[in-house]
Amino acid sequence: MYKLLNEEEDRHCLECGEPLYGRPDKKFCDKSCRSKYHGTIRRRHNMLYTSTLNGLNRNYAILEQLYRFDSTGCTMAELRAMGFVPEYVTQTVEKKGKHLEYRCFDFVYNLSASKLFNLRRL
Repeated sequence: MYKLLNEEEDRHCLECGEPLYGRPDKKFCDKSCRSKYHGTIRRRHNMLYTSTLNGLNRNYAILEQLYRFDSTGCTMAELRAMGFVPEYVTQTVEKKGKHLEYRCFDFVYNLSASKLFNLRRL
């Protein structure tokens, strides 16, 4: 009743690599392979999401600490030593004739190659 597809149409399960029998649009050999495949994709997505959110939270905590001590700036070396990762921002705004303005939730600041300056809260 079901047949293996021709050599040129030879397809394999996306999860385990076994040859597929049956419908021409079939992608998985059974339910468990389909479930494992989508579970892996979901886990990767969740890991990326969690990693990004943790980085944003760490940056926010560092900025909040600087703000509490009435510091409007800090060198990049000191920030990196505290665990600050400049790539984790929630928004970047280009101001006319000025530096880029970075935002991490409700904190706004400017960055140069050597320092963070003009730290303020919205």
